[in-house]
Amino acid sequence: MIAVILFSAGLAYFLSLPFASVLQSGGYHIKALLRAKRQLTACGVYLGLTLVAESVVCLFTHGVARCVLTFVLYVATSLFVFCVHRSMKMAMHYTHRLVRLLILFMLLYIAVFIYLFFTPFRGLWGATPSVAPFLLLLTSFLISPFEKRNNRRYIEKAKEKLSKTTAFKIGITGSYGKTGVKHFLDGLLRLKYNTLATPENFNTPAGIAKTMQQATGREQALVLEMGARHTGDIKALCDIVHPNVGIITGIAPQHLETFKSVETIMQEKNELANAVPNGCTVFYNLTDHLVRKLYDKRQGNKIGMGYDNADYILSDIEITADGSTFVLSNVKKRVQITTPCVGLAAVIDLSIAAIVAAEQGISWESIVGGAKRLYSPSHRFEVVRRGDVTVIDDSYNINPVGAAVALDSLCYFQGERKIVYTSGIVELGVAEEELNFALGKKIASASQVAIVCEGRYGDAVTRGINAEGGAKVYRVRDTQEATALFENILQRGDVLLIMSDLPREYML
Repeated sequence: MIAVILFSAGLAYFLSLPFASVLQSGGYHIKALLRAKRQLTACGVYLGLTLVAESVVCLFTHGVARCVLTFVLYVATSLFVFCVHRSMKMAMHYTHRLVRLLILFMLLYIAVFIYLFFTPFRGLWGATPSVAPFLLLLTSFLISPFEKRNNRRYIEKAKEKLSKTTAFKIGITGSYGKTGVKHFLDGLLRLKYNTLATPENFNTPAGIAKTMQQATGREQALVLEMGARHTGDIKALCDIVHPNVGIITGIAPQHLETFKSVETIMQEKNELANAVPNGCTVFYNLTDHLVRKLYDKRQGNKIGMGYDNADYILSDIEITADGSTFVLSNVKKRVQITTPCVGLAAVIDLSIAAIVAAEQGISWESIVGGAKRLYSPSHRFEVVRRGDVTVIDDSYNINPVGAAVALDSLCYFQGERKIVYTSGIVELGVAEEELNFALGKKIASASQVAIVCEGRYGDAVTRGINAEGGAKVYRVRDTQEATALFENILQRGDVLLIMSDLPREYML
């Protein structure tokens, strides 16, 4: 019996992992599992059919016939579990919360399994692994009250630390550019201050709470990224942090599945400006016309950076495959900055960071020197040489504005062919077809070859490419298949732009 339990439990655990990944990526909101609704439906249908089939086997067969049919069910279930697992890409981190969830899930699963042992339908063991996603859903629901209390405890400790700190607290929000600005600003502020910044994309209350666990009390500057998927998220973060400096990096039609409209996104991002006292400063990226609208509404201290009609003017941009040069100027100062970072997005993000650093007391001479030692964050227009091929990794967090900027930056590169790999843009709600179609047209105008993942997002992108014409299109199932294709088609002198690494559940 123990061997059978271990085998069945192993299958269930194996099947639960990609669903746990989806749950984690959605902030453990149960609705996040609906992203994998096709796989959930498949598991439900398979479970129903096998329960009926095995019930018939248990009621009407005996001896060797029952053993053989039950063995066949085990084999069929193993193949089903493998196919479902393979259809979903996992990208998860074994955090304490995820480990607790999986441990409780396994305990519940084993309890169900042992219960079946004492029923006449012992053969149902072969079907029970396919219940994994539904049992995971139940587990998440059961553990949720504990996790909420646990999070509140961490958040209250973080709030206490933040209320006592003498450091200036910089909040950064926007649909795009948050992590880039945070990365550059942290690097520049460290030239003078003891600085603590949220790592990677830790931009939720739990992420900020975890960051503050590292605080020693000697910090002079806190650089805190603030993300939002739902209305009220930014206000909740500001209630924890109480920032005295704010940065709004950009507005794009991102997470429209939850926000429903760009206007709602603008209101949400503006909550950061509302939280910063009028006597303190909010910085705005005025190269984004929607951010300019928020800038115009601000009644307190504000500084805007843009191509024209701004407090700081960004001009004389030169981008090559080896780095970028640009000029920042205001009525008092004109500074040329050179950096190894590549691409227009990096130029804009670094410009904002430089202005904030200067306003916080870093000399322009130090900023110019520091910029020469800064590099873009991983997967954000990161240029890598692979033999005679240039690979641009811009695979993190694709959105309509960021995609357009990346494709514009691709034009600065010299190469035999420009090749773009994308899976499309997700979480666009009713604008999904329109914006992915527009992305396809943009890709066609900027490249000679497009590699597009299958699925409804990729279908819309492909229609846009074909409508514009000119680019040859390859369709692939996933990133793994795309990687194999790269090896076959890439030639000397090619420039490959990787625009997204989309989880497979979005491709279905």
